[in-house]
Amino acid sequence: MYFIKFIACLFLFSCSLLYSGEFAEFTVSSYNCGGLTDHYDYKRAAVMQKIMQLRHNSEPEEMALNETIQKLALKILFAPNDEKRAAQQEWRKKGYENIIRHLASSPKVESPNKIWAVRVTDSITAYKDRPVEIHDEEVKQLLADHIVNLSHGKLKGAIGEIRTVMAKRIFVNELKHDIICLQEADYLNSSMFPSNYTLMLDDNAKKSINGIAFNTERFALENEIGGCHRFYALQLRDLITDKIITVASGHLSGCNPYHAHFDPNTDVVDSSRGDKELQYGIDAIEDFRTDLMVIGMDSNVTSIHPRMEILKNANYILDYENYLEPTCANPHQVLNTRIDWIAIKDFKGKAKIANTPVLNVNLNCVYTNMSDHKPVAAKISYKVEFDKEYSEESCDNTIDGSGEVWDEAMDNSE
Repeated sequence: MYFIKFIACLFLFSCSLLYSGEFAEFTVSSYNCGGLTDHYDYKRAAVMQKIMQLRHNSEPEEMALNETIQKLALKILFAPNDEKRAAQQEWRKKGYENIIRHLASSPKVESPNKIWAVRVTDSITAYKDRPVEIHDEEVKQLLADHIVNLSHGKLKGAIGEIRTVMAKRIFVNELKHDIICLQEADYLNSSMFPSNYTLMLDDNAKKSINGIAFNTERFALENEIGGCHRFYALQLRDLITDKIITVASGHLSGCNPYHAHFDPNTDVVDSSRGDKELQYGIDAIEDFRTDLMVIGMDSNVTSIHPRMEILKNANYILDYENYLEPTCANPHQVLNTRIDWIAIKDFKGKAKIANTPVLNVNLNCVYTNMSDHKPVAAKISYKVEFDKEYSEESCDNTIDGSGEVWDEAMDNSE
């Protein structure tokens, strides 16, 4: 009997050692699904498919420079001090502050964005106007052909149907991540996900519903924190490590994505509302006991915007090395830019995050994407340390103690 007890203790000990000093890994994606009324986001994406291609053909150097500057800004904010100093020197030497102000200047004044903003205005009705109508005949035909192809010959009223088909394809074939943070998920339901996924949505949200889907073969629901203004949060238990992961999906109010704009007439900064939402969301999950925090969000700002400093000041980290591609063609400057982010916070400071590409869901492509956003994804690794005190206590109860733990296990087995 004591030999069997010894083997049981040895098994517990070896399981603990399996992750002692090792890193456990899981994957996360974040996706604004474009759930605005009358399918505005999807229709606008069809327009941007044409306009942004024309702009990249006409201004390849400027478009490349826009991305280069955003990548460098991310490094300045989140890199260690030595890399940060080198990035700051490059920023000053190349005069990026003035360049990006020019590239991202308002289309309402003389700027490189003006002619493209006019193209958008001529191609589709304004954001708040309903019903949404596309005026560009080429784009209208492109979208109609795609709808007919996926809806078996139907056109009228079939956009909802084809977006359902596309959603199923994306979640089954492309976003095979352990955790998926969702924004504007108003039209999603569990039938769009594989059977081993649980989808949870913020049922109390009045508009722009956030949600989280997770792989039940890797995670189990520990606690539904619920809606936190513009965030929705869960606590998941990692079935491999038994650690608690707090996950929040957020969608922040929009503003100029490049710079905080002060209105002298109202004394209001255009980003103040979204900034408060982010801080509120961070604070709302801070008091829950957890081993790791993960935020996936549509922040509506680029790496250049001061809003990103809120994440930095709260000790969240981003992958500043693997920037990858833009995630949205923003309406302010008609520029492709990255405004969707995945950030993590590890109280022990040992977790790592590496962005990974979502290759087959393309930005501004009605054939592969049901939204005007491109999903982002990352691999997250965190250190799992051996809890020596707990393990020794378990062994004591099993071998040298009263034997209650062992006896209970034997009783259950019978």
